[in-house]
Amino acid sequence: MLHSQLLLWPLASVSRSCLATRLSAIEQAITELRPLLSTSAVISLPNTTQFTKLQIRASSPRISPSYSAIIEVATEGDVKVVVKVANRHVIPFLAISGAHGWTRTLNSLEDGIQINLRQLNTTVLSNDGKTASVGGGTLQYEITRALFEEGKYAVTGLCECVSVAGPLLGGGHSLLQNQHGYALDNLVSARVVIASGELVEVSNEKNADLFWALRGAGHNFGIVTSLVLKTYDIPSNWTVHMFVYTTDKLEALFDLINGFETPGTQRSTKLALTGVFVKLPDVDPVNPVILYNVMYEGSAIKAEPYAAPFKALGPTSTTVNNVNYIDIYKITSNDLSSTPCVRNRNMLGVGTSLPSWDLEGVRNAFNIFRNLTEDPRFSSSITLLENYGMVGVRAVDPDMTALAPQEREYPILASPVLWWDGDVEKDASDAYAYTVAIKNALYSGIDSSSEHKRHCYVNYANGEEPQPELYGYEHWRLARLRKLKRVWDPKNRFSLYNPIVL
Repeated sequence: MLHSQLLLWPLASVSRSCLATRLSAIEQAITELRPLLSTSAVISLPNTTQFTKLQIRASSPRISPSYSAIIEVATEGDVKVVVKVANRHVIPFLAISGAHGWTRTLNSLEDGIQINLRQLNTTVLSNDGKTASVGGGTLQYEITRALFEEGKYAVTGLCECVSVAGPLLGGGHSLLQNQHGYALDNLVSARVVIASGELVEVSNEKNADLFWALRGAGHNFGIVTSLVLKTYDIPSNWTVHMFVYTTDKLEALFDLINGFETPGTQRSTKLALTGVFVKLPDVDPVNPVILYNVMYEGSAIKAEPYAAPFKALGPTSTTVNNVNYIDIYKITSNDLSSTPCVRNRNMLGVGTSLPSWDLEGVRNAFNIFRNLTEDPRFSSSITLLENYGMVGVRAVDPDMTALAPQEREYPILASPVLWWDGDVEKDASDAYAYTVAIKNALYSGIDSSSEHKRHCYVNYANGEEPQPELYGYEHWRLARLRKLKRVWDPKNRFSLYNPIVL
């Protein structure tokens, strides 16, 4: 025993020494930063009210990067300065805006600096109305409302409290993708602080190699301080049919949905399909139900041919809304007051991208979800069923961006999303086991196929997926990403979000 203690003593001393060194480096860095930052920048340190507030995420405490300082930057220059000073003192850093990332790779940050981008939240429409310049800290509700006042919209996601830049860097699914492609397909240019702390502009004409990598693997290459995005005229309101189905309709429903993706089927670019598995005891006290939305940009008359087959299945209830674009967030429970926007509550999800619904697999996934929601710890959880359409997405050559080709090939995005409270390790372990079981059930059709391979949307990854599953299976694509990583981030400073392994 004494011998063991003697062996452990120097290890403990080394650990304390490393911590002391890191704390000393933070203190030196903060002292150095104070006179260099703009007057609107704010530094928050541990044990202060603002620090406590800013370290809370949508998925904490499960996802809790460790910070020794939080800096609310106010200018691009602030971002440059923080990165350069952090580099000099060998301090890791993480830039955030919406703070909704749920991948556990974020937990590898220890005693780092949070670069909080929320003050960079501008949206400015160009004089010709074809593009908008958007700050890197802008949230989706901010850009949506600002552009709506001008009769415009951009390709953004379906959750108000998520950032604009974050989802775009990994793809950016959207109600508008069937018409205009993913969010990243609508990126005209960006200003990026790279690992050295320098600011560079990227576009098809400037630093085109970095622009390629930024669209699909962007979290690995820099901090986006501003973006120029394509904008479009808002042509009309949306007609949204909201159906509730009980479990006996499952196979018929998903067979119907598969029909919309059958080769040769004429699916309107203005049609988006989305839904959830969810527990609603007032509808069915035993089983979860399926809420499914048929969303059409246009009048009820034009939407009817697409809604009619869903009505014919015999839903328990049907609600029809005619709403403008910004009200879609509210009626689909994705606005600022909704569960996905609640902070300081555990959230765990994992994405499964699918070429079609395997009916046996989706039934098995539903049964696992039923067991999940019978557990009172996880009773408010859902499974996302997203199918926004692929016409605009597939109009883009897959080789033009770093995005995995499967993201353009597979039309379905299915994702169990679990919420629970507290920091009990067993709860987290059980939640993880449920997501793995649902994921494997959904993938059963792919696993038995020689034609398709597993793919996970990088923004929905949980951090354990192999790289080809996230970034594509082609050797040249991964090789190019790794080569560019060595050029633009040779010291691997951006390694916290589903990192590209060199």
